[in-house]
Amino acid sequence: MPQTANPLANPDQSPEASLGQAQGWCAPAAVESFLRRLEEAFDQSFFVYDTATDTVHRTGPDDLLFDIHSRLAVCDHVTHSGRPEVLEDFAPLLILAAPLHDGAAPTDLVAVSTFLTSSDPAHEQLEAAAQAVGAAPVQAAKWAAGREVWNPRGVIELAKSLCVSAAQQAAASERKQQMAEVSSHLLSTFEELNMLHRLTERLSIASSEAELGSQAIQWLADVVPVESVVIANLPDDAPQSTDPAALPLTIEQAFGPAPLDAAQLGELVGFLGPQAAHSCVVLNQDATAHDDWPLTEVRELISVPIRSGDKTLGWVMAFNHTGGRRDNSFGSVEASLVSSVAAILGVHAGNCRLYAEQKEFFSAMVRALSSAIDAKDPYTSGHSERVAELSVCLADELGCTEADRQTIYLAGLLHDIGKIGIEDQVLRKVGRLTAAEYEHIKTHPELGHKILAGIKQLDHVLPLVLHHHEAWDGSGYPGGLVGEECPRLARVLAVADSIDAMGSDRPYRPGMPDSKLDAILRDGAGRQWESDVVDAVFRVREKVRAICQTGRKEPLAPDQEWLV
Repeated sequence: MPQTANPLANPDQSPEASLGQAQGWCAPAAVESFLRRLEEAFDQSFFVYDTATDTVHRTGPDDLLFDIHSRLAVCDHVTHSGRPEVLEDFAPLLILAAPLHDGAAPTDLVAVSTFLTSSDPAHEQLEAAAQAVGAAPVQAAKWAAGREVWNPRGVIELAKSLCVSAAQQAAASERKQQMAEVSSHLLSTFEELNMLHRLTERLSIASSEAELGSQAIQWLADVVPVESVVIANLPDDAPQSTDPAALPLTIEQAFGPAPLDAAQLGELVGFLGPQAAHSCVVLNQDATAHDDWPLTEVRELISVPIRSGDKTLGWVMAFNHTGGRRDNSFGSVEASLVSSVAAILGVHAGNCRLYAEQKEFFSAMVRALSSAIDAKDPYTSGHSERVAELSVCLADELGCTEADRQTIYLAGLLHDIGKIGIEDQVLRKVGRLTAAEYEHIKTHPELGHKILAGIKQLDHVLPLVLHHHEAWDGSGYPGGLVGEECPRLARVLAVADSIDAMGSDRPYRPGMPDSKLDAILRDGAGRQWESDVVDAVFRVREKVRAICQTGRKEPLAPDQEWLV
């Protein structure tokens, strides 16, 4: 059979004579593995189409054969995009193509299968669909008999999930392979091969700098014959001084009795000179026995800087050989081990600090957005912060998780961000709003949702921003959601927002006294607000009252607000 043969050329061909088997085609292991996952998930076979050669491989006994070659361009797009796509959706037939990767590397191969999307389709409908996709109607009728029916959306969503999962596994496998290659390279360099392998494996487990450092010096002490191992760090804001002796050090981790205190470590770094901030220094008794050696407690030393980029963060120091060599000296093996650990600590520390900077930037961005709301309407200055704190207070009382606390706090800060899009004359109006003005105000949840929708880190906050004005009885906006149709955290946020709004001064009215506010809350429980949340308010009423009193001040006059 020629390579570009159309499967329809011989629709009665047996599975044993399929193209792939006839040509001896063998899929790469990763491709074959993903094919099996597809077939197990969908419980039906897929054939393989090579877009580079326009060749069909691996047809199965229950494949509905059709003209795949006319769909080369679409299949080629699937291989380049890396996402599964529907080739044809002609009810009751749907044809899916999913990209096949060889591990993390893309290929020119796609897995293709046909799905039945309606039960007991009319003969005429099935015949028309078969002709539309280029399949033999008789074969289509046999193929459809007793076949499982699929929801079209379910087909594509399941395929996407499988592709994403496969990509993640491939990436993880590639990272694991890279780590294995690095470990292998190190193992070939050091004399203590097995010990170093154990060390690098254990080092990869820790997450925090402190945990990683603690594990690092423990394993160094196991594989290097030393009396003591110390990690000494510089303060985060310490200048990269040319005089190492001027750098203040802190002992973060230590194994064994450290022979020097922090001040003496600084003196040691100064004695070693500027090169100690950039490279490994190994000293044995041929150096420390000299009269000018200032620290008699140190007989042998390995000092390696912990560096992230071009910045020195601290040092890993191994003190005093405990034996095992004729001359009790440190050599290349020990120096390489300490250097490897210091390098890992430096990369990890850099990543941790970069992550902390990203978190700080994100926090600053959120607060900038929150401040923008206050700048837009000075009468509500501090409202967002108070709502955030009130929401967390209520979430705690209701037993919410830490993740929920963080979500509702962010939502509290940003719930009114949509007011940036509300006209100033409406937002700051002293008198009663007209019906049209009120409708304009009511658009702010949707405006806020649109403003934040492009920030991936805030995806979990979007439902709260959108629905914080919903009411328990469905009279709220924008969705008119009833009861538990509204997300639970949005229901909590709605109560917190209402409490601070009612208790705060507005251009058109003073803040309500607690007695009136409490009466409104009780009256609105089960109607405006969820009763459980209102009950939680009164269980922590004093905390709520204290939060509401923070940050409230006289609003700036319109002609003063930009002068501060």
